[in-house]
Amino acid sequence: MFEHPFFTEQYTRHQQEEIAHTAERRRSLKERGDQIVPRPAGAVRRMLRRVFRGVAPQPAATRPANRATTSPTATVCDRTAAPAR
Repeated sequence: MFEHPFFTEQYTRHQQEEIAHTAERRRSLKERGDQIVPRPAGAVRRMLRRVFRGVAPQPAATRPANRATTSPTATVCDRTAAPAR
């Protein structure tokens, strides 16, 4: 019915080890940030790039001006719900 103290001790120790590991990883990334090299695109990334290539947003110069998209206070919903052309 009740949790055994050994289980909670193990769980707490595991969480503390994860926190220490994460802190160490952040520290090493901060120290060696200039040595990080981006990975070459794998099969999935290349496939997704090809699939979504046609869905890319238009540059601002070719996009027609719209009141909902040019408003400084427009939200994502306003831009999505813009009237049809």
